[in-house]
Amino acid sequence: MEDEDDYLSDKFLAEAPPTQQPKTYADRRRQALAHSRSKNDQNRTKSRRQRELQSREEGLSKSLFEKAAEEEALRGGAANKALAMMMKMGFKPGQSLGRVDDATGGTSEPSDLGIPMAASDRESSSKVNDSSPQKNALQQRIEPLPVNEWAGRKGIGLGKRAASPSDIERQAKAAKLEDTNTDSFRERARHEFEQRQAESQLLLAQNTCVDLDEKAGKQFNVLWLNPTNPESFPEELLEALEGASFTITNHQDGLEIQECLKSQMRADALQPLMPDLNDEVAKQKAERREIQFSTESVDEAAAFLHLSSKARLERVLDYLRSSYSYCFWCGARYEDIEEMRQQCPGADEDAHD
Repeated sequence: MEDEDDYLSDKFLAEAPPTQQPKTYADRRRQALAHSRSKNDQNRTKSRRQRELQSREEGLSKSLFEKAAEEEALRGGAANKALAMMMKMGFKPGQSLGRVDDATGGTSEPSDLGIPMAASDRESSSKVNDSSPQKNALQQRIEPLPVNEWAGRKGIGLGKRAASPSDIERQAKAAKLEDTNTDSFRERARHEFEQRQAESQLLLAQNTCVDLDEKAGKQFNVLWLNPTNPESFPEELLEALEGASFTITNHQDGLEIQECLKSQMRADALQPLMPDLNDEVAKQKAERREIQFSTESVDEAAAFLHLSSKARLERVLDYLRSSYSYCFWCGARYEDIEEMRQQCPGADEDAHD
């Protein structure tokens, strides 16, 4: 029992082969993508701009000594003229520029003020300054300054400078704005045309409604009212609307109905008072307009006048179809609702095209 090794000893643990954790599908896929990407980068033909950038970086990373050695190897022993001239003046590769300090006491070197200073003076100044010749030699630069390209202004914490919008982007933005303005103008023009068309159609439909209602014996109907026609308002209703603080604007000339009526009354006062054939018609209109309007009628008239021209036209046309079986778009009156349903294509204008 003593000769057998303990299963907890270091022998079994040290000799145990390291187990590798199996790779998941995501790890294998990531490794395959990285391998294919590197392979594509190697086989892909680089563009002219990429080749120029790569050659520029390689040229800037090499020193003059490396370039001179490459040129010498290519030319077969012909040295670089600039490097040969520097070596004739005493320069050696690996040393700094300028004269090297020697131990002789008679030499002089320039001071900080540009005045030659003897060795004895230099020894006295060395006591004041802590810097030694060895320290100054270490501070001298051996390699030339690298060439760093200017990457633009950068603030603290800022990365790459945002590119200014190009001419194509500005032109696209201007074209989009122009299209928006054109669409809004077309929409406004279309709305104004539909408004004028609805007002003209409403005037014709109301005239038809007035004729049919008068034949049926009605003295007044709210659907007769038209803000563009002051004569469609009875004086009693106009006074009731004024008492309710309701003003009606004439959309044609921008005047209120009250002002239009006053101007019409002044024009009538200048006409000669002679009997004519229209006296009976005027008398009938005066008798018709001597009506007492209730509060509900005034509210109904105000609500009708607040509607748009298109909405008022729809109400008048629905009233003509339901009350008199008359289709404004067909221009015909049918015997009953059933005949109108069979012969009329529909209730709107699009169905009659």
